[in-house]
Amino acid sequence: MTLHRLRPFWYYYGGKFRAAPKYPAPRHTHIVEPFAGAAGYSMRYPGCDVTLVDSYPAIVETWRFLIGARRSDIMAIPIVEHVDDLPDGLPDGARFLVGWNLNSAAAIPRKTLSAGNVRNQSLGSRLAGWTAERRERTASQVSAISHWKVIEGDYTIAPRDDRATYFVDPPYQGRAGSYYARKFSDYPALAEWCRGLPGQVIVCEQEGATWLPFSPLGLFKAQPARQVSSEVIWYRAEQP
Repeated sequence: MTLHRLRPFWYYYGGKFRAAPKYPAPRHTHIVEPFAGAAGYSMRYPGCDVTLVDSYPAIVETWRFLIGARRSDIMAIPIVEHVDDLPDGLPDGARFLVGWNLNSAAAIPRKTLSAGNVRNQSLGSRLAGWTAERRERTASQVSAISHWKVIEGDYTIAPRDDRATYFVDPPYQGRAGSYYARKFSDYPALAEWCRGLPGQVIVCEQEGATWLPFSPLGLFKAQPARQVSSEVIWYRAEQP
């Protein structure tokens, strides 16, 4: 597989882009992310046939826009610090894309530039917020995901494919999972579903989760930047 990573289109709360290299590489050319978020794992392997599933409409609409966008569609989005300053008629997915970038690592797309991004801009960052540099990087990457697919719904509607790699990154069990827009609590059902998946299965969680027999993966930077997250993994290379 000749696969070259992309940079994130946005940073999502609990996203796995930084941690992705520590997870097993895909054994198959079809990746399925049943809790898509910002697709941090798939962004490392964009040449694969990627299927994203998410129950949060803002995430799904963002991906629909990006998958169908041309470079000119991205470059047509004005540089703003407030979503309400965007012109009428702009697709919802484009508005959500701006909102995600105005506040990095948020669980919902925001309306205005965050205090953290204001500070980062003052320190010289050209990628903090929806900036000209962020827009250019996004525009340069959309052609690489035009073959991806996105489906709106819960994890159970993800396609079953014994030649697929499943990267399952649900809301964290416990307090850390309470910040997501779509709350989740039925971990026993999710555990049974994960065990029954065909193909290669990678399941993510934080230290302390008990719904599968997780093993330590490592410590990774989290938001705020001074914090770290102790990540754990349940892994099965192939269905027995």
